[in-house]
Amino acid sequence: MHTSTESDLLPDVPIKEMHAGEPEYALLQALDSRDEAEVQRLVDGSPQDVARLMRARSVRACTPLMLAAMGHCSESLAARMLELCPEDAGVTARSGTGKTAADYAEMHSGGSQFALSLRALEREALEGRGIGRCPVCGEAVSARTKMHLLADRCRCGDEANTLVVRFFNSSTSAMLERLTMPHFHPLNDGKKLSKKISQSMAMLEALEGSVGSLADWHIVDLCCGKALTSTLAALRHPGVRVTAVDRLSRRKQPHFAEVGLASVEYARLDVLADDFIENIVQTIEKVGRPTAVLGMHLCGRLSERAIELFQAVPVAQRCVLSPCCLPHAKDAPPALAPLYRSNALDSEQYAAWGLHLKEALASQSGTVVDMVEVQDIMSIKNTVITAAKAASTSSMGATLGIKAVLAAPARLFVTCRFGTDALQQCSGEYLLEECEPDSGGMGNLLWKHINKDLCLSRSDDGLWQVGTCTLEGGELKTCSVQASIQQHSQPDDHYYIRPSAKTPLPPPPQAISPLCGNLIVSRQSPSKS
Repeated sequence: MHTSTESDLLPDVPIKEMHAGEPEYALLQALDSRDEAEVQRLVDGSPQDVARLMRARSVRACTPLMLAAMGHCSESLAARMLELCPEDAGVTARSGTGKTAADYAEMHSGGSQFALSLRALEREALEGRGIGRCPVCGEAVSARTKMHLLADRCRCGDEANTLVVRFFNSSTSAMLERLTMPHFHPLNDGKKLSKKISQSMAMLEALEGSVGSLADWHIVDLCCGKALTSTLAALRHPGVRVTAVDRLSRRKQPHFAEVGLASVEYARLDVLADDFIENIVQTIEKVGRPTAVLGMHLCGRLSERAIELFQAVPVAQRCVLSPCCLPHAKDAPPALAPLYRSNALDSEQYAAWGLHLKEALASQSGTVVDMVEVQDIMSIKNTVITAAKAASTSSMGATLGIKAVLAAPARLFVTCRFGTDALQQCSGEYLLEECEPDSGGMGNLLWKHINKDLCLSRSDDGLWQVGTCTLEGGELKTCSVQASIQQHSQPDDHYYIRPSAKTPLPPPPQAISPLCGNLIVSRQSPSKS
């Protein structure tokens, strides 16, 4: 069931150094040092002392029984420890990586009698508590989950929250049967399930009210936790594509592929990372659909990051946020700084934060924003903000294609290192403009030179280009492409430019012929770099 890796079988941590002088870790220390005599002495102590020692946990949450199962003492002594082990540190206990003593015994010694005994005792203990195992990861799962119990409450009329009731009333028996499968154990038996369903339903109903059917959409569910919103969206709307984003380990997510819910994919990403937007855009490009950005109870800067993604990607046509706490004072917008120095109530701070996010969304031209309080969300932080881009803004992204939708900087700077006179003319500062689709074959996102009839753009085939441009009837037109650009493997948004031939560049910069020329495009002014 579990595959063995070298790190799984190595001593857990330098326990002797970390817990020197702490008597409750004495057994862990002796096992870590493979001191058989000391282990024997400690195990021969009073039942109360042995029980206390057996409950100790290492940094990776391994128990003494797990270390014994890894072979840190003789099998006979390990069997003696098993007899004395209290239930909460015994065969059903799990380490930080989700493994039991039986898992470690199988990894260390395969089909030894001790490993077989551990597995049989584990199975017996789980069955006695009405618990089975997930067929994918082996995690203990309840036969009657909290999702089952909540469904029963709704059937009996004992559930008062209208969002929760609406979810179960609108769910088919097939949907509920699927949702309560062991494959969904990370979410169907989690804490505060009623509250989480109320939050997810509020988000989905806001999105459904804005676009109708989600069958042709792509949802990016930021900071998804155990992916409840993602799962409900996929079950309620067959055909939708969902990317669930969080920093949690994959083993803490539902097993979507194994249960046949391939429409949901998990992306383990840090939303605050510098390269997050670039990474998630690659996924958006792969899916190739109109996109909705969702963020349920995003804390602090995470809400602003969701807005940055929504505004940076033209095909992101909807954004639904339910913000949580304000950012740390050092990251706070200047307009909100007084709130941190006042005695403002939490509700006043939260209202101001929601208004700030609403205004940030509305700052993008053509975006319509609605903000409401959803009383049935089981939290005092119950604001839901829905933003929709105007049709003209959305269609621009669909026409351009997602290859050109990485966060478009308002200014770009081109510097010529060497090359022809025509390439020398390409140097300077460019400001972001828009033009009609397919004008001159240069797409419809352009950076216009501040004092020359030149523009910088990226074509549908992925090449960046520099060309002359003219204004006709107040609209920007392009023609005469004079240099094509292909990204070189250099940092800081640098690109190398060559004349219009669409052949690959020689890899190293020093190998580029003077006949090709060498220009650099950067977000930063050459004088500041």
